[in-house]
Amino acid sequence: MEPRNSSSRFLALKISPISLPSRKPRKMSLKKKKLPLLKWLTLSTRLSRRKAFDAITSGKVKVNGTVISDVRTLIDPDGDTVTIGGKRVRKGLPAPIYILLHKPKGVVTSAEDPEGRTTVLDLVKKIKTPVFPVGRLDIMTQGLLLLTNDGPLANALLHPKYAILRTYHVKVKGKIPPKAYSLLKKGNLKLDGRTILPVEIKVLKSLEKNTWLSVTLREGRNREVRRIFEKLNLPVLNLIRVRFGPLTVKGLPPGQWRMLTDKEISRLKQVQQASGRGGKDGSHGA
Repeated sequence: MEPRNSSSRFLALKISPISLPSRKPRKMSLKKKKLPLLKWLTLSTRLSRRKAFDAITSGKVKVNGTVISDVRTLIDPDGDTVTIGGKRVRKGLPAPIYILLHKPKGVVTSAEDPEGRTTVLDLVKKIKTPVFPVGRLDIMTQGLLLLTNDGPLANALLHPKYAILRTYHVKVKGKIPPKAYSLLKKGNLKLDGRTILPVEIKVLKSLEKNTWLSVTLREGRNREVRRIFEKLNLPVLNLIRVRFGPLTVKGLPPGQWRMLTDKEISRLKQVQQASGRGGKDGSHGA
């Protein structure tokens, strides 16, 4: 009996090609980004959030001819036709805009004021694109305020984890005792039960009865500068915010505003991306 030649057996095998069913190329569907009606109206009109909410819930808003009273209704900004009281709202989303305002005293940091006082938006009426202030300055504080319609950037700049530097020139009554310097520089002071972050502080001018200081904070709590010095029994007589991140109010008189330069916008975007990682003053814009 002849031994099997396994190699010859395998060579004799015929392998039939496997035929796979033909598949048509998959079409990628690009879904248009939809936004809640309330959010889109606040971005695309000069209505405050409250007024936009009231307009929708009172039945004054129509989408493609149908009255919509649910503020959460999703719409296509580019495709849907929206009207308020019969007046058509321009389609699409406005381009990002960035305004640096030197807010004067006596002006409210708000879109509107029930008491009829001048607001920061009244100072930029020439700008047709709806904007909002990034953070707040109280009515008696003057200085740098950023206005924009760029929500993600605004949220990043205000988020505590980014520790965006804010520099103020502060005039206080009296002299600064050494103990107060130590408390501020080490952050050994509490507001609302929470310890403040260390403060950079230096004397700009020491007068007989008052002192001008430069104070840099890494957070933006409500009326933080005034409350800090109240706690130290040093009443604030004048307060000016001169810097916010990479932006400075230098050369801009109170009540005036200007558009940010491309370089400033680029630096803000860098701050948004890099501030959480810490770094030198430059990374924070100080």
